[in-house]
Amino acid sequence: MRLLRVHGHVFLVIAMVCLSVLTTNCERAEAQSAVVKHEITPPSQRVRFRRKPLPMIPPGTRFDKEPPEGWSNLISFVRGKLSSGDVDAVSETVKYYSEIFNLVMLANTDTNADGDYELDQVAVGFSMLINGKNTIVTSDTQSDLGGGLSIIGRSVLDGNVESLSKVEQVARTKNSMVLDAPAIILRSGKHREMVVRYYIWVFPQNGNIGTLVWLLDPSSDQSSLRVADTTIQLLPPNMHEDRVMNVDADKFNLLGIPAKDAFALVQIPQGVAFEMNEAMRAVAAEKNYTPETFAELTAAVASTLKTGKKE
Repeated sequence: MRLLRVHGHVFLVIAMVCLSVLTTNCERAEAQSAVVKHEITPPSQRVRFRRKPLPMIPPGTRFDKEPPEGWSNLISFVRGKLSSGDVDAVSETVKYYSEIFNLVMLANTDTNADGDYELDQVAVGFSMLINGKNTIVTSDTQSDLGGGLSIIGRSVLDGNVESLSKVEQVARTKNSMVLDAPAIILRSGKHREMVVRYYIWVFPQNGNIGTLVWLLDPSSDQSSLRVADTTIQLLPPNMHEDRVMNVDADKFNLLGIPAKDAFALVQIPQGVAFEMNEAMRAVAAEKNYTPETFAELTAAVASTLKTGKKE
C-alpha cells in the first residue's frame, strides 16, 4: 500500500508537470496567433501642434510582407546590414544581434462621416522572425511570443526599443503628420547624431499613404534644427529596405563592445529624389510647428513634388 501511495504521488507530480508544460505551450501558441489591436486615435487628438513620443506598435503584432491586421499601410520595413567601414572589427555575436531585429513603421487610416480617409496613427517597433512570421517584440514579451532570446539578445533589444522612445510626432492634422527620428549618420567620414524628418500624408480619396524624408542637423544644444541636405526622398509604398550600416572600429571598447554611435546609417532611406524649393527650405527645419507654418510646409511639399524632381 505504501509503494502504491508513493507511486501515486509520483504520478500526480508527473501529471502536474505535464499539465504545466501543456498550459505554457498553449498560452505561447495563443500569444503567437492572437490578433493584437492598437488604440484608435480619438478625433480630438488628430490635430496637434505639440511634440509627443510616437506610439509603439503593440508587441505580438505579426505580419509577412503586407501590413498586419488592424493596420492599413506598411510604411517601411528595415533590415540593418553591417556592410560598410570597419566590418572586421565586429564579432560574430555582435553582428548577429545587430541584424536579427528589424525596424518597422506602420500607419493606419480610417474614414470620417463624409467617407474621406484620415490618418489614424503612425507607430514604430522592432520585429524578429518567429515561426516564419515577423513579430513585434520587446524583451518582456519575446519569450511568450516564442523569441527565445539570450541575455545578450534581450539587452540589445532593450537598447533598440529604448531608442524608439526618442522618435517624436512633431505635429499633425487629420491628413498629415511630421515626425522626427534621431539617428547616427555617416557624414564626411564621421558618425554624427542627426535627425531624419518624415512628412507622412494620406490621400483622402483612397487612403493611400505618401512618405517624404529629409535630413536635419541639430544645434549643439538641441534647441534648433537646420536643413542638412536639400535633397528629399519620396519613399515607395510598402518599402522594404536593406539598410547599409557603417562600422567605426574606434567606437568599440577593449572587450569588443560597441558604443551607441559605433554604427551609422550610410544614407537616409532612398526613393525618388526631389530638390526642395525655396518655400520648403524656409519651413522644413522648424523645431515646432504652428497651424500656420504647418500649412506652409504642406503647400511647399505639394509644390516641390510638382516641380522639383531630380534627374
